[in-house]
Amino acid sequence: MKGNKGKDIQRGQDAKRLVDDPLYKEAFTETKKHLIDMLLQTKISEEVERDRIYITIKSLGLVDEHIRSVLNTGKLAEKGQEFYSEQYNQ
Repeated sequence: MKGNKGKDIQRGQDAKRLVDDPLYKEAFTETKKHLIDMLLQTKISEEVERDRIYITIKSLGLVDEHIRSVLNTGKLAEKGQEFYSEQYNQ
């Protein structure tokens, strides 16, 4: 169990560095903006293209959500480890 918490904490720290990185923020913001622009420029007859772009936008959000979930899991594991240390290592 302790090994998993350590792994979760490390992954959470890695995720935090990633989401705090300006290049990561820029990549997600600019990519999403570009995809939305593409979506708005489709013609009425381009339903398949619109669907493809929409799915891509949603997928981009899922990637971001996963990374943030890893970050939050790491935070919880860190809090659990702190609590354990306070309770049992006095």
